[in-house]
Amino acid sequence: MHDNDYFSHRSPYEEGKTLILSVTEGVPPNKHTLKLQILRPIQPNTLSCVMEVDVLAVSGSTKPAKHSILKLYDWRYATQLRQDHGVGQWDAYHEDIYRTFVEEGGAKKFISALEDHNSVDDQLWDTARNETFLFDYCRDLHSCEVEAYSRLEDLQERYVPRFFADVRLNAFTTPNAFFEVRGILLEFISGYSLADLAKHAPQSSWQRICDETIRAVNLISDHGILNEDVKPRNVLIRRRDKFSECEVVVIDFAQCRFRATGQSEAAWKYEKWRQDEEGAIGYVMAHKLNGAFEYRPSYRFLCTCTQCRDL
Repeated sequence: MHDNDYFSHRSPYEEGKTLILSVTEGVPPNKHTLKLQILRPIQPNTLSCVMEVDVLAVSGSTKPAKHSILKLYDWRYATQLRQDHGVGQWDAYHEDIYRTFVEEGGAKKFISALEDHNSVDDQLWDTARNETFLFDYCRDLHSCEVEAYSRLEDLQERYVPRFFADVRLNAFTTPNAFFEVRGILLEFISGYSLADLAKHAPQSSWQRICDETIRAVNLISDHGILNEDVKPRNVLIRRRDKFSECEVVVIDFAQCRFRATGQSEAAWKYEKWRQDEEGAIGYVMAHKLNGAFEYRPSYRFLCTCTQCRDL
């Protein structure tokens, strides 16, 4: 039973704090470090902890911009993730239970059972296993986002942020793979969310910006990516200078699926049509802008199978 005398741990990702991250790159692998200072945590924490940072020092060949975005998939402080799975706040009790479970080998066995699709007795699904599940879930989200940025290399710095580094942070003093927080360092995009378009841009630009967003979504699709988290708030609008037009930049690729090797065009179209990524922008923005933006579906993934016709 959880003792109510345990206090919740305060997030370590506060303004002014310094972080030392490890980076592994190249073949053979070359390990080096990044020293960052947190400028501003970006709230709320959803499935990850995101913050604006200044890069203070780099020991290897990675060359991030001084002002960057750090995204850490830290299951301990990912507020929405913990709420979605009914897991309480991270505190000394959760830490002690999880640490013991890891050090006694329980976490490794539990993850192996999940990966092998073995059944796990519901009565054994306790605090230690909840924490281990969230740890593993965050690891999968991170892997997905790294894979997406790898596929989108040709769109970086234009339609998606530039990817600087795949990073690691040791969450505890004892080295252990189950104590490792994974993350990514990205280009900082100065701008506003597409969801706030009406507050920041003249109505005369709405059609062009929304059309360009849909074009960006479809360009991303061309890289064998199905993004389950397309929404206006995951699109940023930036202007490089006062003389240039607004650009759209799509962010957040942790909840993607990828076209399987050998998957048929019909099967891929079926998945894409059901997800309707461009409609998640088009229909939503047409509603938000009260018809001032006219959405014209491309039907590029039109699927005519019986299941889709019945949707």
